[in-house]
Amino acid sequence: SAAEIQTLATLAEERGDYVKAARLHTKALAKIEAEVGVDQPELVEYLYNLGMIRCALDEREAAKDCFSRQLSILLQYYPEEHTDVVEVRQILTDIESSEEISVTPLAITA
Repeated sequence: SAAEIQTLATLAEERGDYVKAARLHTKALAKIEAEVGVDQPELVEYLYNLGMIRCALDEREAAKDCFSRQLSILLQYYPEEHTDVVEVRQILTDIESSEEISVTPLAITA
């Protein structure tokens, strides 16, 4: 399942194997997309994790794509001032300004 693949990705990330983690996060995202569609709220966590690992690999454009897509989905369900929307906007700002982005798991506050 997508969740199981994501768990493996997280384990690879914890071991510092970001390349393997990125590959697994990409696979998990593709699997969940096939199950639920391309703009569903279930994708938010997967996009966040993939975006963060892309940041860790200094793949800023790929990370920006993940977070922009995540933001688009969030805005379908939440107002601008929602915590998750604000957080993702800040991450996008950090990417644009090339600031260091810490890699942390998303805690959905829905």
